[in-house]
Amino acid sequence: MSTLNPQILAVPGDNFACGVYRIINPTVLLQQAGVDITLAPASKFRFTNYDILFTQRIVSESSLKSLKNVKDRTGIKIIVDFDDLTWTYNGNGLPEYNIVRTKVNTDANKLAMDTYAKDVIDYATCTTESIKEALSVYIDPNKIKIMPNRLPVNEWLFDTATTIPAEDIFFYAGSATHYDNTNKLPGDFSNGWIKYLQNKKVVTMGEPPYFLKPVAKVPVCPMQVYARNFHNYARSCKFIIAPLAENFFNKCKSNLKYLESCAVGRVCLVTDFPGSPYSDAHEYQKVPVNATAQTIEFIVERAKKHYGEILKYQYDYIKNYWLNNHINEYKDILK
Repeated sequence: MSTLNPQILAVPGDNFACGVYRIINPTVLLQQAGVDITLAPASKFRFTNYDILFTQRIVSESSLKSLKNVKDRTGIKIIVDFDDLTWTYNGNGLPEYNIVRTKVNTDANKLAMDTYAKDVIDYATCTTESIKEALSVYIDPNKIKIMPNRLPVNEWLFDTATTIPAEDIFFYAGSATHYDNTNKLPGDFSNGWIKYLQNKKVVTMGEPPYFLKPVAKVPVCPMQVYARNFHNYARSCKFIIAPLAENFFNKCKSNLKYLESCAVGRVCLVTDFPGSPYSDAHEYQKVPVNATAQTIEFIVERAKKHYGEILKYQYDYIKNYWLNNHINEYKDILK
C-alpha cells in the first residue's frame, strides 16, 4: 500500500440525497483540490490497486462479509460514513412509520455488525453524537469523527434578500419516510401540527401526507437540479416546516432540512426535544415536540414578528456549514 500518495476509491451508496451529500459532493471537491480520489458509480466496488475505500452505510451481513474478504486479501483501509441508524441499538431501530422498514432488517444488521464491524471498519464518520454513540459499540470512539451534513456553496443560491411573502404559505419537502400513507400513520407529524395545518395553505414536494390537502404539489427532482428547484419552490412560501417525532432514530438524523432552509432564505420551523438535530436553531423557530395547535399558532405569529432576526441567525449559522470550507477535514480523514 502506498503511504505517500494513497489511491482512494469513493463509493456512494446511491445517487440520491444521502449519497450525494455524504460521499459525492465531498469527493468532487477533493478532486478539485488535487486529491487523487476516484469516484465510483453508486454501490460499485472495484478494489484493484486501491489503498483506501471511502463508502457509506455498510451494515448488512453480505456487504460486511464481502468487504472483510477483500480486506483480508488486500489490506485495504476502509472508512464508512453513517448518517442514519440502520441497525438495532438498545432496542431502537427504524420507526414503525418509516417505509424503509420493509427493506431494512435492523435486527439482522445488528447481528452482522456484532460479527464483522470491528474487523472491517478502520474509521467511521457520522452526522451526530447519537449515531456516534450507537457506533461506539463496535468502533473505538477515537476513530469516529462527527461530520455534519454540509452544502456546496456553488450549488445553492444563497439568498440574503429579506423580501417576505405576504401570505402565510408553508412548504414541506420531507420524504415519505416521515409518514406512512398506506397504514395511515402520521409519523413525524404531531397531532398539534396536523390540526394547525388543516386550514393553512401548504405546498408539498412529492406525494403529500394523507392528512394534508396541499394547495400545490411540486414534483421531486434529481439531485442535479434539487438545490435550484428547492430555492424556487420555497421562496414563494413564508415558512418551511421540518416536523420530527421524538425517537432515537431521529436523534441520529442530521439538520439537513434546516441547512437547506438557511441556504434559500426562508425561516424553517423545527421540532424541539432533547437531542433533536435542530437544537441549534433560533429559539423563536423551535416548536416543542408535543405543542398544541394553539401553541404552534403562537410560535408562528411570533416568528412572523421576528422574521428578519431569525433569517439573520440562519444566514450566520450556515456560514459554518459550507462544505467548501471543511474540505481539509476530509483530507485528514483520508490520509
